[in-house]
Amino acid sequence: MEVCAVEWLPDPEVVMARSKAAAAADALLSADPDLRQYRCNVQRPDGTELAWRHDGAGSYYYVLKDGDSMAIKACALRMSMGPDPLARFQREPDVEMPDVALRLLREPEFRYQEMSFLAWSEGGQPWQGLLFRVDNVSSLDMGKPLLELVHVGPKTFYLYAQSYHEVTPDPPTLKAMFSLQLMDDQLAQSLPAERKLANARKDLEEIGYPLM
Repeated sequence: MEVCAVEWLPDPEVVMARSKAAAAADALLSADPDLRQYRCNVQRPDGTELAWRHDGAGSYYYVLKDGDSMAIKACALRMSMGPDPLARFQREPDVEMPDVALRLLREPEFRYQEMSFLAWSEGGQPWQGLLFRVDNVSSLDMGKPLLELVHVGPKTFYLYAQSYHEVTPDPPTLKAMFSLQLMDDQLAQSLPAERKLANARKDLEEIGYPLM
């Protein structure tokens, strides 16, 4: 296990902005929270911000922001580091990592028994990540397709909405949302949204999407 640069991840503020935008769009497209794959919560009791995606097929990722530090953990379906090596590494990591990354490794909330990818940025510094192999595949190669939303942006959500929600979002609206343009009724309905803004406002506040 060693630490390496992760050059394909954008700046942490971009990661969180895209996470908020995807969660907000999903909340507008689906009234049922159990049917949304993208989620975000900036109102956690411990002061951290959390964004995540579960694709419904067993793959997922978490983005955890704590102050000026951020960490991302991802896992591909049935492709995790072996349980014994992972458990040993969780107990006594042989590399130095910030607390925000260690939380993703150790807390059950983040499925601590699984990991295909782990990266972190501390104090706005460039991304670093763990380099290891899962089924002869590099952890860096494992993470990139799982985290396509955060390193590609609105195009990824556009394709997701078409295949999953069976709607075709308005591209300029998605672009505006991924720039965190203030949400109003006109922007919401041009998505096109299943829900009215008034009905989704509480969800959007939890997500941290800026509202009029």
